[in-house]
Amino acid sequence: MDPITILAACTAVWNGIKKASEFAQEAEGVWGQLSKYAGLADQLEQHITTAKNKPQKPKLFGNLEFGNDTQEAFNVFEAEHKLMQMEAEIKHEFLYGAFADLEGGYGSLDGYRKFLEMRRKIRADRIRMKQEQEMMQKKFWDDMFLYGGTSTIVVVGCLLLYMAVDFIFRYAK
Repeated sequence: MDPITILAACTAVWNGIKKASEFAQEAEGVWGQLSKYAGLADQLEQHITTAKNKPQKPKLFGNLEFGNDTQEAFNVFEAEHKLMQMEAEIKHEFLYGAFADLEGGYGSLDGYRKFLEMRRKIRADRIRMKQEQEMMQKKFWDDMFLYGGTSTIVVVGCLLLYMAVDFIFRYAK
């Protein structure tokens, strides 16, 4: 999805969360909306990070087309600012809103810290899994070239040896 669509969906879900907490619904009723928001916010954050840090690789034989630099910068700036506001409102919900009274250490500042810790752990696990997958794919292709190359050399060597032996036996008579 493009960043504007993600931002619009993220904002719509966030407005639903705010309405649910305004009507003083149970915190469990807000969890589903918050979870949906978190998924969209994560996509938006990844897009922001990609847009700011990693220019996309150009195609080998394609035309390079660029949009308006100012508009792209403004879109990233707007999305980043909106995410910052939403994060502040999530913190507010944990400290003073729907999640403030959760028992078992899941409300107030402790709950917010647990939430951040869980999010960091999940993000780190996902990054680690992606890196492991890339390493396994690289190893697979390296092994494929190694064993495929070795097999090819052995087959060609055997074929050359067979041809040499056949040549010797045919013309030795």
